[in-house]
Amino acid sequence: MSPSRAALVVLYNHKYDRNIPKVEAIYRGRFADIFHLVPFYTGTQPNVIPVYENSQFFQGYIAQGARGFMRPEFAHYLFAADDLVLNPAISAASYREIFKLDAGASFLPRLESLPAAATHWTNYRNAVLFDPFTRYGVEVRNELPPAAQAARLLARHGVANREFSFAQVYGAPGMRALGRYLVDRLRHKGSLRRTRYPLARSYSDLAVVSAACIREFCHYCGVFAATDLFVELAVPTALALAAERIVTEKDLALQGKALWSAAEQSAELERYGKQLGELFRRFPPDCLYIHPVKLSTWSFETP
Repeated sequence: MSPSRAALVVLYNHKYDRNIPKVEAIYRGRFADIFHLVPFYTGTQPNVIPVYENSQFFQGYIAQGARGFMRPEFAHYLFAADDLVLNPAISAASYREIFKLDAGASFLPRLESLPAAATHWTNYRNAVLFDPFTRYGVEVRNELPPAAQAARLLARHGVANREFSFAQVYGAPGMRALGRYLVDRLRHKGSLRRTRYPLARSYSDLAVVSAACIREFCHYCGVFAATDLFVELAVPTALALAAERIVTEKDLALQGKALWSAAEQSAELERYGKQLGELFRRFPPDCLYIHPVKLSTWSFETP
């Protein structure tokens, strides 16, 4: 019998044990199989898996928790941050239709080449300095595809790595930016304008991974955590290396809503009065997810 069920795997950036009952209340009627990956968890709830990693590299949670949540009956694994709220229409019965997934397809909100935009992004520096095969104390040369092969695997998803400008990596020219650049020139050999290992970029608080590539994906997540690759580079690169096909939001009818600033969060969420039931009753029908919704500040009213 082919896998037919879906697992919801909830990722907690920090040890927010008190959010577990709220997450369960939100999703229990929609997913029969829910797992929580919680840093430094010391409780006894059987579907909560303790993990140990820096939250900047939370792809390591996925790798560490893999043996606790992988099952032969699962066709897909939905990974979502605990402060990301999925559209209430998304369930184990409906996710394939909403995300437009067949058995072999996976999903990321987006999948971008590097550099992804002309503007500065703090973690472009992590991208250009990242060299997994020279990390002290970490033996991963046989754990990742060689760079040329990795580039070909990313290219099948339309991802390429091009040259970065100084401003993209270090920000506006000035003494601080120049100082960082000079220190990097002294410490690191090679160009500071190109990645040493091919990488992709994506919003990484939501991913749906097919059973067809889950083992490879988890393995690459672990390797990238051990080598300190920032999560919004690590998760998309791991999935692009592992998956045959990746669906993104541009392929879907619903679009996610990421609220980057406190002003955006206030403007979008105040109308619900921090009541979970009200949020779900009036959830925007064209919205795939809202992130972040800090559950610790919302009432325990269930949808």
